[in-house]
Amino acid sequence: MSKVSPYKALYYDNSTFSDLTPLVIPPYDNIPAGEEQKYLKRSPYNFAHVLLPHSVDEDYSQAKELLQTWRDQHILKETSVPCYYLYQQTFEAYEKKHVRHTLMCAVELQPFSEAIVRPHENTFGQYKADRLQILRKTQCNLSHVFGMVNDEEGFLEGLFDKWMFEAPFLKAKTDDGTEHVVWKAEGAKYPQIAEFFSSRPIYIVDGHHRYESALMYAKESGAYGDPSKPASQMLFAIANTYDPGLIVFPTHRAIKKGACPSLNLGEIEKYYQLLPLAPEALLRFVEKPQPTPQFALSYRDQLYLVIPKNWQNEAEKIGKSVAKLSVVWSDHKFSKDFCGIDDNNRSQKVSYDKDAKALWEKRSNYDLIIFHAPPAVADVTAVADEKRFMPQKSTYFFPKLAAGFTMRRLS
Repeated sequence: MSKVSPYKALYYDNSTFSDLTPLVIPPYDNIPAGEEQKYLKRSPYNFAHVLLPHSVDEDYSQAKELLQTWRDQHILKETSVPCYYLYQQTFEAYEKKHVRHTLMCAVELQPFSEAIVRPHENTFGQYKADRLQILRKTQCNLSHVFGMVNDEEGFLEGLFDKWMFEAPFLKAKTDDGTEHVVWKAEGAKYPQIAEFFSSRPIYIVDGHHRYESALMYAKESGAYGDPSKPASQMLFAIANTYDPGLIVFPTHRAIKKGACPSLNLGEIEKYYQLLPLAPEALLRFVEKPQPTPQFALSYRDQLYLVIPKNWQNEAEKIGKSVAKLSVVWSDHKFSKDFCGIDDNNRSQKVSYDKDAKALWEKRSNYDLIIFHAPPAVADVTAVADEKRFMPQKSTYFFPKLAAGFTMRRLS
């Protein structure tokens, strides 16, 4: 199935930068508007100077020139041989310490229709066009697609245990408190990695737009299907779907004032069970995946557990994996049927927040709030296996991969 390989990494010279904390950034699409300057001012070598657009019609010529300058000045170096990289993130979530491991490697690009690399989200043209343009100009993979693979036996973890005896290759700490450490291992010493992946699909967690842009670039540049050309592959950081460090946060929906000023609870009860829910139970609810679709509703200072009736009847029409997702019922059914909110006006009427406690305290600022439990990792793979799609903002895997640790030249 999947074809993976080691790669020569372009990286910040670790003899000059022993700690990359001032240099790495979140993924480009996870930096809120207005916070770009924070990273641009942090260091003249901060990766934001390369990765982020500087204008609405950015063509990334500046990014291309800057990468070349940094290489000429030996700010950036390149490994002499292709390597695999272990990327470890240590972080806190739900008031506990967690560790997540991913394998950084190059993955052969294939259309989603082949079901070798499997998505769970739809993509949008404007973002793909932006990432395609930066590929064309820089001819570099600048950041990784976050992926998963089923590794129930812990094959990858067995390798990682050996690699962690070596000195770290790169390290940093990001603003959210996450500690990032990268080790490298010469690819030629580990042919069993490619063999392991040859019988397994890879699931995309984050980075659908980057993947599709890379595929478009491979085809237009004539690299598609030619393993001798670097552009036929894309950088991935791949976790084990069974890794307990794969933490997924739910994203809650706050309906803005005036968007849905009144609900007909009697009409709602024809299709949903409405059960009283104590506020102290809400924080427990939003931390644990639920086996069946249900969400919490805050409306006029009352809190309800909302459970769709006969939800199994939808499975044949929309797919079993999708029918059991709470966010499908809240977005495509409940808020559409009772608030008139759909994909055309959602961005104007709905705001999103991961902090349930803070959102509950601000409930008077909204017409209503829909609180979700986190989806399970198995929900993501099930949707992808069924070739279905989750609604927007269904998952928030925490923490995000940091950009700026390793890059890869395509020419």
